[in-house]
Amino acid sequence: SCRVGAEGFDMEAGKKCAEKMDDFMSKVAYFSGGYDDADAVRKMGEQAQTSFEDKHKATGVDRLYYLAIPPTVFADSARSISEGGIAPTGETRVVIEKPFGRDSASYEKLSSDLASALTEKQIYRIDHYLGKELVQNIMAMRFANFIFEPLWDSRHIASVQIDFKEPFGVEGRAGYFDNSGIVRDIMQNHLMQVLALLAMEAPATMGADDVRDEKVKLLRSIKTLSPDDFCIGQYAAKGDKPGYHDDEEVPKESVTPTFAACAFEINNRRWDGVPFLMRAGR
Repeated sequence: SCRVGAEGFDMEAGKKCAEKMDDFMSKVAYFSGGYDDADAVRKMGEQAQTSFEDKHKATGVDRLYYLAIPPTVFADSARSISEGGIAPTGETRVVIEKPFGRDSASYEKLSSDLASALTEKQIYRIDHYLGKELVQNIMAMRFANFIFEPLWDSRHIASVQIDFKEPFGVEGRAGYFDNSGIVRDIMQNHLMQVLALLAMEAPATMGADDVRDEKVKLLRSIKTLSPDDFCIGQYAAKGDKPGYHDDEEVPKESVTPTFAACAFEINNRRWDGVPFLMRAGR
């Protein structure tokens, strides 16, 4: 959407919006090809090079591939990019977003397949939840705040609750969701990132490697979960709102949880005896 100009109706701002949209759309092109078709990726690169990249040879042009596709074809796409889509004059980055497999074994297979086609420097794994402004502000609120930071421990905090609630079902996403469930879809990635940011120690720097190291240290301090630490359920029909099993894409025998709650124990000095309660549901 265009946000040029002041709020409300503004004819001049509307004209500027149209100009900016026209300028933007003149730089947009559509290309059709298969995930595993290196020739198609090569042709796409040639099109990008002749229409845009050749104009910027003096500084080099980077290529960013954002794979907004099913994770089952990440590896095929990475091989196609490696064979036909590497930037001739700049850096190449391939962005993939969770889920990175269903479990440890499938993640290891995906990681191995990607590594056979791309270097680690070319692969950028993201969790879009970390892009939310509220989540981005957690570290600043903690480590740059002289009021909160001295109180951020078991002597002053009785418990921590992390809640994720959506007032709607899985409309349009049941095929994907029923294969994952709320734990894989939300808790083990999005909310575990939030937990790590809330509970980790201050990193040496704000660099990615230092922040990651502190997150990993925190995650290793969490007591291994057991089934007794969980409560799961599915949403049912209520009033004019359909239940989970009313969705045509959901198998009638499905036991996939749409709600889950669990309790974490962190075995370190800062959080000794403080339960971290995580809940997610739709």
